[in-house]
Amino acid sequence: MYGNQIGDSIPQPIGLLSSLNELSLSTNNLTSSIPSSIGNLGNLTILYLYDNQLSGSIPQEIGMLWSLIELALSMNNLTGSIPSSIGNLGNLAALYLFENQFSGSTPHGIGMLRSLVDLYLSMNNLMGSIPVSLGNLTKLNALDLSLNSLSGSIPSEIGNLKQLGYLSFIDNQLTGSIPPRLNNLTHLKWFRIGYDKLVGHLPENLCFSGLLTELVAPDNNLTGPIPKSLKNCSSSYKVRLDGNQLSGNISEDFGIYPSLVYIDLSHNNFYGELSKNWGKCHNLTDLRMSNNKIYGNIPPEFSKFSNLENLNLAANDLSGSIPRALGECKKLWNLNLSNNRFGERIPIEIGHINTLQSLDRGNNLLIGKIP
Repeated sequence: MYGNQIGDSIPQPIGLLSSLNELSLSTNNLTSSIPSSIGNLGNLTILYLYDNQLSGSIPQEIGMLWSLIELALSMNNLTGSIPSSIGNLGNLAALYLFENQFSGSTPHGIGMLRSLVDLYLSMNNLMGSIPVSLGNLTKLNALDLSLNSLSGSIPSEIGNLKQLGYLSFIDNQLTGSIPPRLNNLTHLKWFRIGYDKLVGHLPENLCFSGLLTELVAPDNNLTGPIPKSLKNCSSSYKVRLDGNQLSGNISEDFGIYPSLVYIDLSHNNFYGELSKNWGKCHNLTDLRMSNNKIYGNIPPEFSKFSNLENLNLAANDLSGSIPRALGECKKLWNLNLSNNRFGERIPIEIGHINTLQSLDRGNNLLIGKIP
């Protein structure tokens, strides 16, 4: 009954369908609460109620569905605490509760779900600390606790989850350092810890297996160097490290990333000269390195950015002339070179970029007219 615009509430007599194996009422217009009689459906293996307008709390009777393998209640208006009885669902492999209004703490009982592969609790109002018991979920491939109000530190037990490919704690109130045991997570593809209050170093083995595609860690208080494993991480698609206190030589700590589309290293303490290797990242659309200590010239290899749309190198110590080669970046719409030490004239080739909407070259040593 997926996507049939079914309205009204789930009737209480649904509990009479005791032989039912699968119940899918997702993407409809269901309202009201989940009836407690749902607990009578002991043979259910699949329960999909996501993308409706359900309200109220999850009944404790949900813990009676011992055969359940997948439970998806995401994208509703469910409130209250996540019931501790969920810890009884020993066969559960996938738990999707994201995009609701759950409050309270994350039940420690979730750590008893040893068969769990996917755990998505993002976009709620969960508070308190991340349960240490999550470290028991050694089959877990995806853990998403982002966009909540979780506090405290990241438990070192998360390092037990060696099969983890997707980890997101983004936009919480987490503090403390990233546990060294997270170096055990050598199969990570997505690592997202942005908009928290974390300090210390990034895990050294983030891209140990060469699988990492997204590293998103903006607006923390991270310090120290870039992990060495990241230099040879050719799988990288998106990197956001802006708004930290990271340091290192920009010409030595980064490699060639043929898949890279977006990178933001702004507002850190990177120094050194821009490497010509950046010109080999042919898929780049967004390159941001403002507010660092980068010096020297812009390499002419930057002309090879055929897909580049946004280039922001503001507030560094770059000098020399603005290269004519930037005129080859025909998709560029934003070019910010302000607050550097560029001299001479703005090349006429810049005026030939028809897509250009914003050009900021203020506080330099430029002369002549704007093309």
